[in-house]
Amino acid sequence: MKRHFLPALAASLLLVSCASEDSAQVESQTEQSRAAITDFARMLIVERKPFEAFAKYFASDIIQHDPWIGDGNKGDEEFLEKRRKENPELFEATESYVNVVHNILADGDLVAVKSHVFTSPADAGRVFVDIWRVKDGKFVEHWDVIQPIEAERANDGSVGCGVGGTYEAARQAGDTVSDPACGRPDRNADKEANRKLVRDYMAMGQQPGRLVEAIETYLADDFTQHSAHIPPGRQGLIDYMVPLQAGRRADNRTHHFARVLADGDLVLVHRRVTSDSDPRGIAYADLFRVRNGKITDHWDVIQPIPEFSVSGRSMVGGPDDPLEPGRYRGAPRGE
Repeated sequence: MKRHFLPALAASLLLVSCASEDSAQVESQTEQSRAAITDFARMLIVERKPFEAFAKYFASDIIQHDPWIGDGNKGDEEFLEKRRKENPELFEATESYVNVVHNILADGDLVAVKSHVFTSPADAGRVFVDIWRVKDGKFVEHWDVIQPIEAERANDGSVGCGVGGTYEAARQAGDTVSDPACGRPDRNADKEANRKLVRDYMAMGQQPGRLVEAIETYLADDFTQHSAHIPPGRQGLIDYMVPLQAGRRADNRTHHFARVLADGDLVLVHRRVTSDSDPRGIAYADLFRVRNGKITDHWDVIQPIPEFSVSGRSMVGGPDDPLEPGRYRGAPRGE
């Protein structure tokens, strides 16, 4: 027995050491990614140097999943300038946009910014979740989900956690890169435990007959719902979701999870939802805050996937995934 004990112990210690080294590498990558996205956001929003920010951080061959924008580090600039020239009353120069940052997240080689943006005083505003993949300090792939700010809401959960909900208020919001409107991630929280909790909640909620159980198991008693179309609290979510379940099951509603970012107490789920009636699907970005083993807050940004893709890329998938059903490569027809 003793002859076998020492080799087994050595092997065990080696595994622990390798796991520790891997974890350290991931955390080092996370902090490098965090520094890059924070500096990018500062150049874009605070210093108002969008094209300089693109030039500094976008890889020359950046892969673009936004339906309107082509691949390459000139894609964003070309799209924004073309749009401004065609609609100057609605789109000011890009450096004049008014942005409010809600959250900035970093997780390994993935980073995300949740924000809302006004392109001019005439713009009612839109909420964004932007996700980038980072390699060697450059952004090499980009996804986004964009939703107009709703004029009518099913609850009192305000846009941007109450910061800058109108164009004029957003102009006065100050530096929300350094002080995000919905708070920084709690770096002391166990991000892997929180990632698992959110995955478990969503998995249980999709099992037939277990939606209410999932809500009552994983959501805090004082849960805050920020999604504009869902009534407040746990009971509001139950009242909204339960009547939809039978129809959604009959329509074969399916969730395709693309990526899950965890940063402290914040977990961002990027997914595509399809059904028999909508095989192309809808892009979702769900953001959860987890504290003391319970989900305390939920935000979402939702965008129907359009039929076109300038880059020919899927909206939610990876670089080699095919376009979603019913889509074509190119600009919107008629343009």
